[in-house]
Amino acid sequence: MSKRQTVQDPLSANEIFELGVTLFQMMPRTLDATKVRADLTNKSGLGRALGEFLRERYAVRSDFPEAAAWTDFYRRIFGREVDLAGLQVPAKPEHPCWPVVMVQGIANNDAFDACKKQFGKAWSYTDDLNTVRNIVSRPTGAYVVWVKVNVEADPELANISAEEIEKRGQNTLTLRERLVLELKYFDETKSHLDIENWTLCAGSRCADGRVPGVRWSSGGREVSVGWCGVRHVDSRLRARAASS
Repeated sequence: MSKRQTVQDPLSANEIFELGVTLFQMMPRTLDATKVRADLTNKSGLGRALGEFLRERYAVRSDFPEAAAWTDFYRRIFGREVDLAGLQVPAKPEHPCWPVVMVQGIANNDAFDACKKQFGKAWSYTDDLNTVRNIVSRPTGAYVVWVKVNVEADPELANISAEEIEKRGQNTLTLRERLVLELKYFDETKSHLDIENWTLCAGSRCADGRVPGVRWSSGGREVSVGWCGVRHVDSRLRARAASS
């Protein structure tokens, strides 16, 4: 893709209201009470059926071919129905890379809790990862961030501190993006990332200014979220370059 996909002009509140009225007017005047009550006891099933119709008719078509797979991923892993209409997709780098689709409404804690559910357990240096903030710019809606196809975090970013990365203005993964990447990679391969090294999530900062990091602990069989100082360097501590 050579251009970033942009969102259409949003519908006005009046237009959305008119659509709702029209749909309501098309409802049969005589309803099967048994079927209605069955649907009301299974609202999620009714919502999926109606959502499929509305998406098929009204969703903005994206030329991002992985959209359907990511919609299914969020439904299964997070129990969320996500709308990727208007998904913002930056130019794909020339090197081999993975797309990481991020949506609104999924916080750091949500991603960490999904890891615990998928892997049986997970460890974090804090009970509240929502205190971690991002220091890199991201779109406000659903967006794609591209990362290099590396099981271990980018080797060329070893021995480079988060402070130095920030000075360079280099775009790197955030904590939430790294956790979602872990979940998607496992969902597709049943394997894990960063078994030997740590991803330095240089696009984020802990509440006290330190930098979160993520790895898979083979001994503990769990995702681990740790931290280090902004000036800390280590050959096993590596950021992941991002294109967003």
